[in-house]
Amino acid sequence: MKIFTTRHLFVFVFVTLCAMSSSAQTKVYRGSIGSSHIQMSLTFNGNDVSGKYAYDSVGQDLSLTGHLNNGALELTEMSGKQKTGKFACKKPLDDATDSECTWSKMDGTRESMVTLEEQFIDGLQVTPKTIVNRRTGVNVSYPQITGTGPLSAGAQAFNRRVVALAQKKIGEFAPIDGKGVFDTNYNILLGTNDLISVEMSEYYDGGGAHPNNSFWSLTYDLKANKELKFEDLFNPKSDYNSAIAKYVVADIAKRADAVEEDDARRENRKPNKRDDPIVSEDQLTELSGWGMTPKGVVVYFDFPHVIAFFDRNFIPYSVIKQHLNSNGPAARFQ
Repeated sequence: MKIFTTRHLFVFVFVTLCAMSSSAQTKVYRGSIGSSHIQMSLTFNGNDVSGKYAYDSVGQDLSLTGHLNNGALELTEMSGKQKTGKFACKKPLDDATDSECTWSKMDGTRESMVTLEEQFIDGLQVTPKTIVNRRTGVNVSYPQITGTGPLSAGAQAFNRRVVALAQKKIGEFAPIDGKGVFDTNYNILLGTNDLISVEMSEYYDGGGAHPNNSFWSLTYDLKANKELKFEDLFNPKSDYNSAIAKYVVADIAKRADAVEEDDARRENRKPNKRDDPIVSEDQLTELSGWGMTPKGVVVYFDFPHVIAFFDRNFIPYSVIKQHLNSNGPAARFQ
């Protein structure tokens, strides 16, 4: 008969705690609460969630605690010991259509829509900076590489470049009555010590017939200190455009079906069947931008207003693997 001693108990508890600690995962998100840009850090340990977030315009952290309810996030916001708000998502954050998240005061008042996008940062420190002009309606958040020591030449050049691009976009904002809405937020698609790829999401309402949502991006080789072009990823003379077009057309159709099924579920009806594709390979315009993630590339199109929802498209590396340059920037992710 084996005797379970105090020493055995200590070892058991220690091993259990280590296992629990190692299973915890921390993720960084960017997004918005209403029209306010935020950055959030969450640690997931099973269904338990803790973390913090801050408004870009304020910079002061608010603590968070909560849990996952069937994969959907529920959080309580704390300022000191006081409960000041709550987040509630109807679906998981990685839902293909919409996680349907909201923020409100604890009593449910002042409810606002919330967006959250996971940031893929490994070893790089990136800090949000803002340009705000309430007189004209400008609200821009942009990334800056920061650190405790001197920045590399590549990091400094990236910082200057993204500021210059943001200021250029602001300079092109010309609202009809002198004031409109120009809102730009960013996502770090990929951030390593050697490479950074940033997606800028822009909303423009200058008082015309339709507001405009668009994307622009910047992918920078920090080690080589140069801005990358899309063709830098691929073998010379490779027909990667055909592979991308074929995948994008099929993926847009799949996503459109998912959106229609989701709408039908909400409206308690049968999904409408589509006879024609949303876009054909021949209808695809030239790329308006591109970015890199650890799992694939993101490409942007400037589609007409009625299908602008599909401007942003993700292509896994597996789809374009045979076309990638083995010495190019995407080679390390294959």
